[in-house]
Amino acid sequence: MVQVRMASPIPDPRRLKEDYEYATRYEDYLEDYAVWLIVYRPSGKQISYKSVGKYVSATRGWYKRNYRQTLGLGAEGSRINEVLKGYARTEAQPPSVERLGCTPADLSAGMEAVQPGQAWEAALTFGMVALARGCEFALGDKEVFEEDQHMMPEDIVMAADGSHYTAKMRKRKDLVVLRGKHAVVIVPASGDGAFFCPVRSMQAWLERRKALGIAARRPLFCDDTGAPFTVQQVRTMVKDIMAAAGRDPDKYGAHSLRIGGATAALAAGVPTSLIRLMGRWSSDIYEIYCRMSLQSAMSAGRAIASAVVTRPDDGFAEEHLELQPAEIAGFLRVGAPGDEAGHDGDDVDVE
Repeated sequence: MVQVRMASPIPDPRRLKEDYEYATRYEDYLEDYAVWLIVYRPSGKQISYKSVGKYVSATRGWYKRNYRQTLGLGAEGSRINEVLKGYARTEAQPPSVERLGCTPADLSAGMEAVQPGQAWEAALTFGMVALARGCEFALGDKEVFEEDQHMMPEDIVMAADGSHYTAKMRKRKDLVVLRGKHAVVIVPASGDGAFFCPVRSMQAWLERRKALGIAARRPLFCDDTGAPFTVQQVRTMVKDIMAAAGRDPDKYGAHSLRIGGATAALAAGVPTSLIRLMGRWSSDIYEIYCRMSLQSAMSAGRAIASAVVTRPDDGFAEEHLELQPAEIAGFLRVGAPGDEAGHDGDDVDVE
């Protein structure tokens, strides 16, 4: 904006609201910004149309939060989506980065090979079994350790019989409006034949912490000096461990523990509703974490092949399909089938 257009990158919010031509000018600047990202590739690499759209959206969002005013003409008055669609149609897009989940076997084999230490074994096994985001048990970029936000030894309570431990931690997705540790996770001990036991790993680390003299008010997961683990360190450790297990480290990161835990749970026959609860997902986005595995596919196939189902001629002949959101909207708009007059939908039960 400054070097090319010789204009302020931050428009006057009062003029945006009152002057249509001024708002249009900044909408054009924002469109130029999208094209600049596509053509000049400031990072040195091609940027996908989806990423360009995210940059534009982030810019609009930042301005809205800081100045309480829509930047340019807003998303509804923008041509940028059409520009990006044209870009996607005419230019081959860079391949999306594939992020895989760690399997319990690979995590165990990698830790055996790398020998990362008791703190890391406790952190990694917790991350997988608790379906935890890296930023829920480690410090994010530019974060400073806070006792009321980050996990500490006092947040771990071991069961007297050694069957499990409970852990209190923050819910990362709620941090915008919610501070503190509001999630309680139960981490069970593993039975015979398991690849690892998170309870034994946690017990061993807590004992070593005491032996090292690390203060109780320091982070739960830390190095021998009490310095907290960071998400970047988690990412690097996961890559090192997966490389030691014979996997491509470029396909793994901090989130691979969460993906791997959800996928393993699905393969083991854990109901998806329980996986959602365990992973603290507030929407159906958890479904993209439950990757299809050979075990899941075989279990479903065996269930289908052996299921006893009533025949259509026994009276079960209707199709009971759930309406899609667009169909519900259309139903409410034009009225129920056969209702020629139509209505506004106030008396329609679409549950």
